[in-house]
Amino acid sequence: MSRVYRFHGPADLPAPSKPELLRKRKKVGGMPLYLIAADSHTITDKNGTRPIEEYQFVPGPRSVTLTRRESDLIALSNPGAQPPEALEDVHPWLPEQRYLNDSASSFQALKLVIHRFERHLVYASEYCDEKWNTICNALRQKSVLDARFYTAWHLPIQDVHVLEERRPERNVVSIDFNGMYLACMQQPFPKPSNLRLVRLDRCLSESEILASGLYRCIIEGPLTDFIIRHNPFRSFHSGRHLRARIDEPVEVDLNEFEIEFYRLHFQSIHLVEAVISDKVVSHPLAKEVCRSFSKRRNYRSQDNKALADREKYLATLMTSCAQRPARPRRTLDTRDQALGTLGAEFGIDPPNDEPEVATNIWLDGRKGIKLAFKDHSTIVQGPSTRDGSACFLLGQRIVARGRIVLLEMMERILNSAPNVEICYTNIDSIHFSLPAEYLEPVLAWLKSECSDALGSFKIECVTRHGLWLEPGRYWLYSDDVEKFRSRSVGDQKQPFKDHAIHVVSRQLGELHVPIRTTLRMERTMSPSRSLTTDADTGLVRQRLIEVGNTTTVEEVLDELEQNQQRSTPIRMAAFADLRERMRSSRFAATKREEDTHIM
Repeated sequence: MSRVYRFHGPADLPAPSKPELLRKRKKVGGMPLYLIAADSHTITDKNGTRPIEEYQFVPGPRSVTLTRRESDLIALSNPGAQPPEALEDVHPWLPEQRYLNDSASSFQALKLVIHRFERHLVYASEYCDEKWNTICNALRQKSVLDARFYTAWHLPIQDVHVLEERRPERNVVSIDFNGMYLACMQQPFPKPSNLRLVRLDRCLSESEILASGLYRCIIEGPLTDFIIRHNPFRSFHSGRHLRARIDEPVEVDLNEFEIEFYRLHFQSIHLVEAVISDKVVSHPLAKEVCRSFSKRRNYRSQDNKALADREKYLATLMTSCAQRPARPRRTLDTRDQALGTLGAEFGIDPPNDEPEVATNIWLDGRKGIKLAFKDHSTIVQGPSTRDGSACFLLGQRIVARGRIVLLEMMERILNSAPNVEICYTNIDSIHFSLPAEYLEPVLAWLKSECSDALGSFKIECVTRHGLWLEPGRYWLYSDDVEKFRSRSVGDQKQPFKDHAIHVVSRQLGELHVPIRTTLRMERTMSPSRSLTTDADTGLVRQRLIEVGNTTTVEEVLDELEQNQQRSTPIRMAAFADLRERMRSSRFAATKREEDTHIM
């Protein structure tokens, strides 16, 4: 049986007791800013310009530079000192600022940015604390059963189905949803203090209407080609979320609206138990995100991109501010005791054939859980799921409803014309290709439904071709690149940038040690997807490694190694080929212009 959870399975739930009081966070006053600028040799602040090696961290105020490059230069020139923050990292909605390589000029530019936007600067942690306190005022309490929503399937849909669409007489269409998660916040939520656990142990009947909540299900017998080809279920295996096999029964926690969708795609759904509520409530921030979305549209109509981006950023924070729990540290005598605690509280149960060293690697904080060893003791640090420091059902249901919105739209797109291919899906966007002869009627259908309203969608672009390497890395192009994204190494103005230089500061006691690293695209590509050529269409299809009940760690490691050796070079070759073709086409266009003479 495949299992679909945050980790390996559900947590042990204690008998429900009195609801926990949701705990507010103390409001922290904003710190004043200390402005500083840098170039390769000097720094400039309110005290003037001096050598960069004379930088000293100023305690109290928040030291900031205009760009990340300046902060990195200061860190590398002053090992041991705490470097300043970069304004573009702390406030990503601000207009893009370029590194000037002149500290005096950068200081003036920084002062202008602060003068223009200072009253709009909001720090993520402080803003989330404020909105969490609003949630506490509205909901007051939650049941310990809310912990079940933490261990449930929590991932959005992020998948790549095709490597490249270059077939003649076809087009690629990209659509994006407007504030998908904000729209999902407008739906009802089970009242957190009213949750109760019910034992069911029966099959779902055809006409049954389920109460609002989270249901432990065993689903089996896939019925549709859609669910087989676009299987969204993910199992946690060897520190990765991989594709769950659906040719065997799947155990998963689903919300009632998810069950309504999947009942159309599977032969049977067996209900084991459920955490439900007889009462539903609105999300405490539902109206506020609507106001934020309206402000964003208003700013966009005024061509004020910075403040429109700010509203988008703040709305994103509001969708997740209820999932910032306390993370206490506990010291246990043995590793076995620590794993027992992880299993009981988070559903972590590593496979018997997984080496200890491998388990320790992925338990080193990258999944929100940290296991460390010190002085013959084992230290466990992870989110506190059973106190009042967070309310997990709010965030889990938002993401779950977003998955269903995307899956339903994918189905509709596939049914809109013959030979449609879903190429790429990522949280709130879909890229698909179709024969050019059907482009006009499909666009007419999309335009009849799209709008700038909350929860609707927009047509981002229509191109002839597309290249999709993995989630967060794609290029949509015709004669030139029209839309692209390249996470971790991306550049808004350089579509084919293939590396980025970062400086990471590691703190050792009171010392801040700068580490300069070069991130190259080929080294950051995930080996989780394999490539196969479709004999009928000629497309190179991508498929996430599939795991089931009998999958061994060795099998997964072998596939990862094969993909690293075979699939990653193919992806990089496709990227390099597209880069060369785009450069050649621009050179040819420039040559044609030079050879054109006005008579």
